[in-house]
Amino acid sequence: MGREAELAQLHEWLEQALSGERQMVFVTGEPGIGKTAVVDAFLALLAGNPNLWIGRGQCVAHYGAGEAYLPVLEALGRLGRVAGGERLIALLGRYAPAWLAQLPTLVGEAELDALQRKVQGVPRERMLREMAEAVEVLTAEMPVVLVLEDLQWSDTATLDWLAAVAQRREAARLLVIATYRRWM
Repeated sequence: MGREAELAQLHEWLEQALSGERQMVFVTGEPGIGKTAVVDAFLALLAGNPNLWIGRGQCVAHYGAGEAYLPVLEALGRLGRVAGGERLIALLGRYAPAWLAQLPTLVGEAELDALQRKVQGVPRERMLREMAEAVEVLTAEMPVVLVLEDLQWSDTATLDWLAAVAQRREAARLLVIATYRRWM
């Protein structure tokens, strides 16, 4: 593919993340330059590693306000449906119940009703704090690689979440890779 330098750099950032130094990586470029291809090649090298949680979420172009935290919720939903996902669901239920309430396919109907009652009226700021703290708990248990595609179309809540997670000083075995299209 001719992207050995980029893949090597991603591996270097992963090693830093595995040592507890959270990493936020932005893969940028013009449309069609191969941002997703680089990320896909990197993830293919990690595929099948039982010692990593790998989640992927997609931002979508929208008009008006988009769903808050859409790509993060999509990634968490996918992680909750793979082998070992029940542990992630349990951790979210304890440390980030407002987030788990946004993932109805991961819990039973009775549990969902109870969660929604419990978190009714939770402000966005609390959701940010919950997930920032939950990331530290999750990554203490297993490293997380989170891919957020097409961040140029992101909702502002997702950007706030990225900033909140990036600014925390506590150790987290977290690698966030976000693709972002530069407009010409």
